[in-house]
Amino acid sequence: MPVLDRNEVRLTVDEHLFVDGSRDRDYAGGGTITFSGPDTPGNALALDPTLELFDGHLPFQGGLAAEAWGPARALAAGLLIMTPGNLQAPRPVRGDRPYASLFFLSSGRRYVATDRPIAYQSTLTVGMLGLWAAENVQSALHHLTGSVQPQGWNHQISAGGEPTVRYSFAREVLWAQRVSQENDAPFDYDIKWTSAVSMGTVSEGSLALALRWGHVRSPWWASSPELTTYVEETQPAPPQPSPEAGGELFVLWGARLKARAYNAFLEGQFRHSDLRYSPGSVNPLLADSWAGVEFRTAGGIEIRYLLRWQSPELRSGIGARSYVWGSVNIAMAFDAD
Repeated sequence: MPVLDRNEVRLTVDEHLFVDGSRDRDYAGGGTITFSGPDTPGNALALDPTLELFDGHLPFQGGLAAEAWGPARALAAGLLIMTPGNLQAPRPVRGDRPYASLFFLSSGRRYVATDRPIAYQSTLTVGMLGLWAAENVQSALHHLTGSVQPQGWNHQISAGGEPTVRYSFAREVLWAQRVSQENDAPFDYDIKWTSAVSMGTVSEGSLALALRWGHVRSPWWASSPELTTYVEETQPAPPQPSPEAGGELFVLWGARLKARAYNAFLEGQFRHSDLRYSPGSVNPLLADSWAGVEFRTAGGIEIRYLLRWQSPELRSGIGARSYVWGSVNIAMAFDAD
């Protein structure tokens, strides 16, 4: 049986440096720190009660056990940064993507079915676009690495700051699974389909296929790398495997198709932006994929690396390019009070 009364703190860092230090552009990087478990401060800024209110209007409650192994909720704080290809240009580069940033707080919930292989995840994110602090963060990182200092942050989307909000909801369905009867058998796997929709800062619908293969001991819904809006969504931690089950080591692979209706990081919001694109300049159909490896000890320490790729977001111009980045997750579980 899994260990139920566990909290987890997770650090996620996305960076082009984890793949290729010369490709500092597009989704240049981001990161979150996530807290989940029974002691999660889920009522902070009323995010979790508001998320629960949104979820309550959706017809999925029958046959489900919300917080099936305990309070399945999480709270995260984070940052993401977008840049054009030429960081030394002081003026907007027409045809390339604009500078953009988001500082955010996010609340996440997971609901697991009791009578069928279905799980649901929801996220409510509030944040600020266009804060000047994003330039300070990137400049400090570039100073540490000896990289080119960015010159165009004065022209970022919603420069000076503008609030934004996004709600997302996903349905995960187990398609196939093999669970070993012996703990030392290394060739377990699970494959799932995930359909998702988000509204707000980035509005889109998506369909994904995700695979885990190796020494898998956590539930099939425990890992959801397909749920991202650049940086990974705020996801509650899975229950820890029992000490008898031992740790986990498996590879991950997946792909996703997205139909996108709106992207504030390219199109802006209500506030003036020096460089923004019309909906007709942005690709409505996108694809992304990922591959990586995850290791988790029986004591609750987890390390995961993913290589991610996404198709071009702009239809034309020098910004019409695909891009890649690396994502590193480090997590530690600990007993609840």
